Amino acid sequence: MKKYRLISQSLILLLSLSTYSKPAQLQDVPYVFDQQKNQAAADSFHFLRSYVDYFYLLISKNQSQLKVFNQFQKITGTCVGDAHAENFGLLIQKDQTSQFTMNDMDDSGPCPVAYDLYRLLSSSRLYNKDIKIDALVSSYHDGLKNKSIQVPKSIQKMITESQKKGATVNPKKIVKNLIVRDSSLQEISSDDFKTIEIALRSQQLGLDSNFKILDIVSTHKVGGGSGGLLRYEVLISSKNQLIQLELKEEVKPSVYPVATGSIDNLQKRLSAAILAEQKNPFLIYSSVVINSKNMLIRPRFHGNIGVTLSDNSIQDNLEILNYEAYTLGQIHSRSVKDLDLYQKMIKSVSSKDLESDVQLMTDLFKTKFKQVKTGN
Repeated sequence: MKKYRLISQSLILLLSLSTYSKPAQLQDVPYVFDQQKNQAAADSFHFLRSYVDYFYLLISKNQSQLKVFNQFQKITGTCVGDAHAENFGLLIQKDQTSQFTMNDMDDSGPCPVAYDLYRLLSSSRLYNKDIKIDALVSSYHDGLKNKSIQVPKSIQKMITESQKKGATVNPKKIVKNLIVRDSSLQEISSDDFKTIEIALRSQQLGLDSNFKILDIVSTHKVGGGSGGLLRYEVLISSKNQLIQLELKEEVKPSVYPVATGSIDNLQKRLSAAILAEQKNPFLIYSSVVINSKNMLIRPRFHGNIGVTLSDNSIQDNLEILNYEAYTLGQIHSRSVKDLDLYQKMIKSVSSKDLESDVQLMTDLFKTKFKQVKTGN
């Protein structure tokens, strides 16, 4: 009898082992990580910020694992591309108002717009493990419907600061009609100066035709998605006003792994992004080719203020993140073709499945961040 009991227990153990499955996880993809970016990333949140295309490569590889975001492959529009929690802020408009919107257009392109939402949810959860995903999605849905909501006090404070500074240059960055030098800036050659001047004069930037270039320096940002790319800071005098421009090197937008159509040239992508993201933009936003590099032109107004979460309280950041989700919904509402269907689909998503998708992505980024930091 004891012999049969032992056999029975062994069978139960074998059956339990055969039915055991590992916890769900996303499958990784081959990717070369940049050592400088890795060093600059203080945590998994900043690590996610640094590798935009890696995020979309993971989505492309793991569609079958995603319970919610695999449903939205055919709901397409203009994606902002890098909708992380610190890529929103206030931009001065042509009528001198301040608009809270996406402040980075580098990675925009045609893709399933819900992937933007996925990136915002994942980055928000990495920044604050207690963030309520349901609340963010509800705010996003309000934005899709262009529902009128109250602007949080934290955002109102930013608007007040932006309006006070306005379309001027930063007095700490510009002194005696020159850009203040620091260790991140490099001088440029006279040939590059002439090349940039000729290129800018060929553009319709809404400047005085007799504008004068007062100063130019170059720089390379270390961290973030644009880390390592060339930039020029240009100081211009136009209509008796100082204007600082940034020329920023552009490469293939990071949404390429999930693009739903051909990716247009920089100027067309920029026009589509501005149409979705800004109500009354300056003509200064444009593109130019400098020494065979495609470069974005944008103003560096003192009143252009980006979100820096570490500057705020936990409660303020909860309000800011929800307002970012609302703003992203508004942006998407301007380019999604079947908006009614998309609104209904977002409204009906399962909270449990949403949590699952976000958890899968954040778990992978936490694991990968530890690996690149330790070398294991």
